[in-house]
Amino acid sequence: MAVCLVFIFTSCEKPTNDCSTDINLISTNTTPTVGESFTLTALKRSDNDLFHWSGPGNYSGSYGNSITVDNAGYLDRGWYYCSKSNVECGQTIFDSIFIDMKLKQGTAPCTVANNTLTGSAIPNTSFSYVIKQFDPTFNGKSLYATSSTGYPTDLRVLFNSNNGNIEPLDGIYTTTNTITFGQTDPYIWVSLSFIYGGSFFHCHPGKIFL
Repeated sequence: MAVCLVFIFTSCEKPTNDCSTDINLISTNTTPTVGESFTLTALKRSDNDLFHWSGPGNYSGSYGNSITVDNAGYLDRGWYYCSKSNVECGQTIFDSIFIDMKLKQGTAPCTVANNTLTGSAIPNTSFSYVIKQFDPTFNGKSLYATSSTGYPTDLRVLFNSNNGNIEPLDGIYTTTNTITFGQTDPYIWVSLSFIYGGSFFHCHPGKIFL
């Protein structure tokens, strides 16, 4: 009796592990306008690469090698950090990128000189004193201006107090008829008021170009 035995040997080849020391963090847009989206991507060399992300507003989490921020707001502005670790390489490397959010721009419907005010029911005013500062009473940035007696004076622009002591950006803002802001109110909301003829005036909702 003859017995024929056939043996087939197979082996599993372990995937190569690229212990790259690069992340090469990039963004689809480093200066997005409020309302736009952007995607951050880190270089992935191996299936063993693990990524952790952190950024503005206590943003933190372990995701893949890319993250997307949709409908970005001003508070998404800032530094984003990414770490890439690989247990087989025994290393963790880091990279960061700054996202500089911009406000929507536009052309004002009127042209006035610096430190002046024009309106449909008030006289044109040139302010003799203008200061921008952090207002501790409202916990936010404010713009304050004074003028001569008989003209609108004590002009005050309060920026959203949820923004804290952040330098306001140039762009189109929206006036609101309140001097207090809720936590979910947009960055672009401002309060505008002044005194004229001994009476206090507060601006109704509308647009303001700063």
